[in-house]
Amino acid sequence: MASRTSEYPERVYSSGEEEKRRHLTERAGSGGISTGWLIAGLAAAGIGAWALYHFGPDLRRYLKIERM
Repeated sequence: MASRTSEYPERVYSSGEEEKRRHLTERAGSGGISTGWLIAGLAAAGIGAWALYHFGPDLRRYLKIERM
């Protein structure tokens, strides 16, 4: 079997450059919103919408009576 060579030559980095590249890739991957926070936010918005729908008319009525 013939050995397959890469079409891109392998670049040799010094230890300082390699460490900088590793830190940059770690930081680039950590950006954005995690899935857990997204689900938690959607759940909180859903519970808030449900509470407003369910308790909204009573809350308005209570606030109106309180102002009298």
